[in-house]
Amino acid sequence: MKGGPAARLIFDLDGTLIDSAPTICAAGNALLAELGRPPLEAGTIMSLVGMGVGNLVAGMLREGGGVPGGELAPHLARYRAIYEADPCAGTEPYPGVRETLAALAEDGHGLGVCTQKPDPSALRILRGLGLMPPITGFTGGETLDVLKPDARMFWHCAGQLGEGPAIMIGDSEIDAATARAAEVPFVLHVPGYRKASVAEIAPDACLDDYGALPAIVARLVNGRSPR
Repeated sequence: MKGGPAARLIFDLDGTLIDSAPTICAAGNALLAELGRPPLEAGTIMSLVGMGVGNLVAGMLREGGGVPGGELAPHLARYRAIYEADPCAGTEPYPGVRETLAALAEDGHGLGVCTQKPDPSALRILRGLGLMPPITGFTGGETLDVLKPDARMFWHCAGQLGEGPAIMIGDSEIDAATARAAEVPFVLHVPGYRKASVAEIAPDACLDDYGALPAIVARLVNGRSPR
């Protein structure tokens, strides 16, 4: 094998493999428009991403003046209907993602996605954007009764990929906390949606360009610092 022993590589989705901000913001502001509220800035909406769709919608409604009627459920259902009508519209993989995933799979690594995103929309995106395959493992926001940073989400996904060392690749504090809980190395996708600084997150490696990921994985698997 070119890069050494095979690893199980578990990726976050939003802000890691895909730039979904335009789609998330469009759906959120469409919901607010239906409620007669002004749109929120993209930065405000994306600051709410990472703890599941329920927290995202609740946060957008709070920012826009509160939850109408005090009941989140109908507004959550409406947001999901808007978003899931076409979750790929405006969403693209980050540069180099397709080529790098193909190369990693060819080199024998197992590829999985562990995301807070609801399962139906996450799977539609992965398949619609041509990322599944080579991705074969999947754990979404509705697969278990827990969300990240609970390590059970990570290991549920990794468990679908056989044996071998495991690595978490993500863009946020939640992903870093998941890696710590699972006691595995964490690679930070720097261009993603994190709120904290790189220094505060303290990843084992930083990923600015997907072309660098195979070498980072090889060094982590072989027990050497990727810095």
